[in-house]
Amino acid sequence: MMTASSIFFGATLVCYFISTILYVLGVTGRKMKIAAGKANIWTKWGYIFSISGVLMHIAAMITRGVGAGFTPVSNMFEYMSFWAFTIMLAFVVINFFYKVPGLGAFVVPVGLTILTYASVFPREVKPLIPALQSYWLSIHVTTAALGEGILTISFAAGLMYLLVVTDLAKQPRSAKFLEFIVYLFTALVSFIAISLSFRIGGYEVIAQTAEGAAQLYKMPPIAGPSGTDLGSLTTLLGVSLPLFNAPGWMQGTDSAIQFNTIIWTVLGSLVLYGILRLIARKPLVAVISRWVRGLDEEMLDELSYRAVAIGYPVFTLGALVFAMIWAQEAWGSYWSWDPKETWALITWLYYTAYLHLRLRQGWEGVRTAWMAVAGFVVILFLLVGVNLLISGLHAYA
Repeated sequence: MMTASSIFFGATLVCYFISTILYVLGVTGRKMKIAAGKANIWTKWGYIFSISGVLMHIAAMITRGVGAGFTPVSNMFEYMSFWAFTIMLAFVVINFFYKVPGLGAFVVPVGLTILTYASVFPREVKPLIPALQSYWLSIHVTTAALGEGILTISFAAGLMYLLVVTDLAKQPRSAKFLEFIVYLFTALVSFIAISLSFRIGGYEVIAQTAEGAAQLYKMPPIAGPSGTDLGSLTTLLGVSLPLFNAPGWMQGTDSAIQFNTIIWTVLGSLVLYGILRLIARKPLVAVISRWVRGLDEEMLDELSYRAVAIGYPVFTLGALVFAMIWAQEAWGSYWSWDPKETWALITWLYYTAYLHLRLRQGWEGVRTAWMAVAGFVVILFLLVGVNLLISGLHAYA
């Protein structure tokens, strides 16, 4: 079953990748692009490959679940894969009703990137630890991920709305913020590319902390554990590593590794972003904004809001209500102020504020679109940043 799951997983990646290419061709090709807001042969086939990818994704998760004997959402590989699935499932369903061909050019690359990010983590199936041996694993995690997937559609529609209504020449501040959003995406892509490259190459370096504990680096240790002699661990392109040590105030067993990961991500993102800027010879947001010319801004604003209206209650059930019930059973307390719990609450409060401002204060258009875009950053930190930077009761994830 695990072999079949790996095959289906690979087929899913291929389908999402082809769908991404087709959607980008559909919104960028001069000879291929037709009237804005209307589908062409490229976006139609992009949608077909998106559906095919979702079906392959379902098959991959079912076969893995059957082989493992439990719902495959127990570690970072499985959870990030499931989140990518919910993003693509939400896109396929919502686009069926709203029929916005260009939406796929923004959503499918995100789904593909998240699924590729899942590949960074080990795929081995391990027995569930006692805390996860509960039917609440399926209920809590899948519902929370589905809510996050639907909210991701709000981000894509909000970003498209901002690109439609923003005059990049006359609104330099908005243009810079939009460019920063693009940069954040290149940071995620660069992290995935670097991580996978070293993983495929089998790179590993073991470092000893000042306390005598061993730490396994899977990227060259630019930053070593506190107390490590500089240049004593390894070399990279003739340069002795580490160049410096992680600051002493960083707590946690793997704090030095996490700090090293951040350094590699920043360096990689600057290189990737710089290359793309040299190719484009202009801000990347100016290139991307061409993809959405002529789209109905009111429809995009409505789509962004509807995605929050649907995703918010689903996220509330999964990330808060079901989570607290399970926490009481597993840890004897409904709430422990664990970092993951806290950021789930912050995320919930953020989208509560979004709906309050939209429904009671009359916010719409640009202001709520910016909130939808920033909300995706909040979700990313909840799912990625907390796991990488902060240890807590959810460390097993």
